[in-house]
Amino acid sequence: MSKKPKGLAVLQGKCPQCHQGDLFTHGAYNLRNFTKVNEHCSHCGVRFEREPRFFDGAMYISYALSVGLFLVSAFIIYMLFHPVSENVYLIAIISEVFLLYPLMFRYSRIFYLYIFGGLKFQPELEEKENN
Repeated sequence: MSKKPKGLAVLQGKCPQCHQGDLFTHGAYNLRNFTKVNEHCSHCGVRFEREPRFFDGAMYISYALSVGLFLVSAFIIYMLFHPVSENVYLIAIISEVFLLYPLMFRYSRIFYLYIFGGLKFQPELEEKENN
């Protein structure tokens, strides 16, 4: 098996250390369980939550993602449908929140773990599996 690119590992929610194990236990739109993170990587055994309440910092990334999404949406609505009432902007943004919240939640945690988790990719973990 060849090395999985970092971008693909991030998109798929894989372990930052081995790019193999899943970060989350369930799918993004399993609304009862989409927030559940595996305690350890199923492939390399690394612990995902580096310290108690580690992922609390991901809320800042979530906020930045949300603001970016809202600004892009408002710009698109303005450019394509101007003039419209404020209600159109509100409906669009509220709809986006409901539809995209599970993904925003997950990717904020994934980005936070990759940036601040202190875990570096170790290709030798993948090589051990192949031998």
